[in-house]
Amino acid sequence: MKINKYFLIGSIAIAGLSSCVSETLDSDQLTGGKGRMALDVSILEPAATRAQSQVTNFPVIVYNAEGAVVENYNSVSDVPSSVVLSVGNYLVESHTPGAIQKKMTTPYYKGTAEMEIVKDVTTNVDVICKMLNSSIKVEYTTNEGQTVADAFTSWTITIDDGGETALTFTSEEGMNPATLYWYFDNNVSSLNFNFRAVTSEGSTVTARRTLTKNQAQESYDDDNQYFGGGDAIVIQVAPTESTEGKVTGITINASVTFSETEEVVNLDVTDDTSNLEPGTDPGTDPGTNPGGNDDLITLSLPAPISYPFLGAASVDKSLGDTEIKAEKGLKSIKVKIESTSSEMISSVGDLNTNYGVDFINGAEIVGNQSVVTLFNDLNQPLSVPAEGDTEYTFPIGNFFELLQVLVGTHTFHLTVTDMDGNVKSGTVVITVTA
Repeated sequence: MKINKYFLIGSIAIAGLSSCVSETLDSDQLTGGKGRMALDVSILEPAATRAQSQVTNFPVIVYNAEGAVVENYNSVSDVPSSVVLSVGNYLVESHTPGAIQKKMTTPYYKGTAEMEIVKDVTTNVDVICKMLNSSIKVEYTTNEGQTVADAFTSWTITIDDGGETALTFTSEEGMNPATLYWYFDNNVSSLNFNFRAVTSEGSTVTARRTLTKNQAQESYDDDNQYFGGGDAIVIQVAPTESTEGKVTGITINASVTFSETEEVVNLDVTDDTSNLEPGTDPGTDPGTNPGGNDDLITLSLPAPISYPFLGAASVDKSLGDTEIKAEKGLKSIKVKIESTSSEMISSVGDLNTNYGVDFINGAEIVGNQSVVTLFNDLNQPLSVPAEGDTEYTFPIGNFFELLQVLVGTHTFHLTVTDMDGNVKSGTVVITVTA
């Protein structure tokens, strides 16, 4: 499949946002054995994000009783003042433009409503869209006047729900990282929180916590055990010191605010590192050390890169070269892309659909010929390493021209694993200014 090199603007339905969009349709004189639909679309907005979201450009789809699409509109504003339909039962659906992803930088809403069309009658149908994903925010607080920035020279936080995908927060993002949005699968009752940092003395500090909502009184869907759509989770992180005045760990406090209440409920925070040997990295599995000896991997990351809208031609592509060396040979290079631009997220999601290259959840580079095909189609050719190769340069500069029409901050997370299981991660930030 060929795509234009400006693929990132080709398939985007920009979702502007209002607390409520409503289209009330007028009824006209009917003829024959048909009726009419009068549509109203709105959102049930979580308390924690209220007044932050707007709803515009939500597509509207009407299905008949057999599940076939009978009407399809790009946005609520495109729906006629009334819609003539044959007598029968229907399902009406509306949602945030694009497909929901496991992790996003914006909320995602979706709603459905059943209706029956009766001869010569106008049927009013209300589609109320609920937030399907949940917000997760990391806040760096103080402990005796000290923050993580005071205590550590670098740090990485990963948060997951037991699946293969994780949210990542790093010191490169500063002390006020952006809120991210996470789509929980069914029956997720706990979150895994992993912390790894280096102190100013060069010591490594690691911690693992499990967060559960057993204390919760209510939630978005009246389910007090599992995490789900509309939950607003805040995790506060602060350093701790021993009696000798050295940083030895972190303190975690976590809470959740539900959709239809302003009440903040504390989450249970369980320390999962009490049985680990000193200095052990808990990684994503207690009692293991998946990070291994990352000194055997060299990851030379470019400095943050910034250029104006349509200004990629002024930037040397080689500035984005990320040099990777692995003494034991390369097993995996995963590249994940996060962005403050919803257009970017939507377009990168299309690449997974069209090429099977999933930069949102982590695209494998080693041995992946689909990556070669994708960039050849974009007139930005590259090669990929084979398993066991000891050196490779990932050309992030290949993205410069593609990103130049998308104002925002685009973050590339790279995770390198060698043949012995040693892991090293890093981040590259590209900013396109208006």
